[in-house]
Amino acid sequence: MNRPGVSTLLCLLGLSVMAACGSPAPSTRPVAAGSTSSVRIGPFTQVFATSLPADPAQAKIITDFREAQVLWVKSNSAWHLVAPIAAYVTGDALSHLDAATAHDKSADVVPAGTDRLFLTRVTAIAGSTATVTTCDDSSKYEFENPSTRQVNPAFTPPRDQAYLFETWHMVQLSAHWAISSFSVATLPDRAAQPCQPSA
Repeated sequence: MNRPGVSTLLCLLGLSVMAACGSPAPSTRPVAAGSTSSVRIGPFTQVFATSLPADPAQAKIITDFREAQVLWVKSNSAWHLVAPIAAYVTGDALSHLDAATAHDKSADVVPAGTDRLFLTRVTAIAGSTATVTTCDDSSKYEFENPSTRQVNPAFTPPRDQAYLFETWHMVQLSAHWAISSFSVATLPDRAAQPCQPSA
């Protein structure tokens, strides 16, 4: 993947699924409550590989986090912010997403392949704020040209940056939890070590 900086790197990650404009609506595989799930749209599959927490308050945060991820890449793939993204992504995170959609449009690419979020958990809740951490396996994530369906090899992530540790800061907006900012750690940062295949 073309990753000129950490923020751009994370913005360019799929983190969820949606094909280019005009593609069919999302198709989510039915799963039991609290289980893992995946979403496939067009050439991209987002896997949420961690079950929902048993605690209802934490489960709500993770459910809204997942919805934010879906809307994130839906916007990324459509090359513009799509509704109701502002209910699930706000502040600095929304600015980064807006920049990412412009970048992908200029590069003529949309998400493809598979992205897997695992070891996802709520690490803090304080009033109307919360923190979600997750590992992100982007080793099978690709970008392709939506017209030709050809994968753009220039966007393949370096091997040592395919497994990321991400921290997502959430705020409560009306009935939803929304992503307000984020950070990402890659090797050699020690925070990324538990996300590596050999860990």
